[in-house]
Amino acid sequence: MKKMFISAAFAAIVMLGGCCCYCSGNSKTVAEAKDMIRNNKAECIVVKDGKIAAVERGRGVSPLLKIYDTNSAVMRDAVIVDKVIGRAAAFIVVKSGAKSVYGKIMSEDAKELLAKHKITASHDLLVPRILNRKRDGLCPLEASVSGIDDPDAALNSMRKRIAEMRRGN
Repeated sequence: MKKMFISAAFAAIVMLGGCCCYCSGNSKTVAEAKDMIRNNKAECIVVKDGKIAAVERGRGVSPLLKIYDTNSAVMRDAVIVDKVIGRAAAFIVVKSGAKSVYGKIMSEDAKELLAKHKITASHDLLVPRILNRKRDGLCPLEASVSGIDDPDAALNSMRKRIAEMRRGN
């Protein structure tokens, strides 16, 4: 019985494609990044080749988008550790070519989108959707990518909405 349980657990790990954080050789660094997120020391961290390659602070998707815009190469084949991963953030992760992502909070839509693009996803808390700051409706960036399946179109829609928000619209 015990041998059967171990074999089943091993098979599950193999089927998960290396289990982004614990089987890739980055487990200690990813755990450190997760602790930084959980302790509010950062909002977005990129772990690559066993090292913390980028750290950003800020609100919403801006830390993730800043890393993508300034150094997308560091994100390719990396582990992204972020405070909140909604569908909008998931599109940035898809565009970046990251191999896996952890969100302290992750939406069901984001998890589904990441799986569709074969990106391993993990989270502390899975929620139906990401709400706006007042918690009385959907996050504006989530709304901007609703119904969009193409990552390029999603990123364009997101950027348009960010520009509108900065203008006060």
